[in-house]
Amino acid sequence: MYHKSGSKPHREIIYGMGGKDGNPLDFLKLFFETRQKGGTLQDEATTKKYDEIVKTIESEPSLSTIEVIEKCFGPQTHSHVFGFGGGMKRKHVVGSKSTYKLELEATIQEMDEQTSKL
Repeated sequence: MYHKSGSKPHREIIYGMGGKDGNPLDFLKLFFETRQKGGTLQDEATTKKYDEIVKTIESEPSLSTIEVIEKCFGPQTHSHVFGFGGGMKRKHVVGSKSTYKLELEATIQEMDEQTSKL
């Protein structure tokens, strides 16, 4: 599935879709915008993958963008995330800290507060 955006980088397309203003990314729209020509998807494999993404989002609307990508395209490496172009790393999409790590930090802080009261 090759992208059809020509020489325009994916990051520029994301910025044009509101990413520069801090708006959340609509991966389905990004996938379509980078693989359409004349308003339609050209390749049968691309159309099948687009339908798979739509079904995934409809069946589990609570999934984050990276979870949808990993469900449809497999696990992503730390140095590349599908659909975002070169230079985008998994930590940029997920965030610098995982929710598990944030929960652990909150638990540690609660324990510190409890021990300081004693």
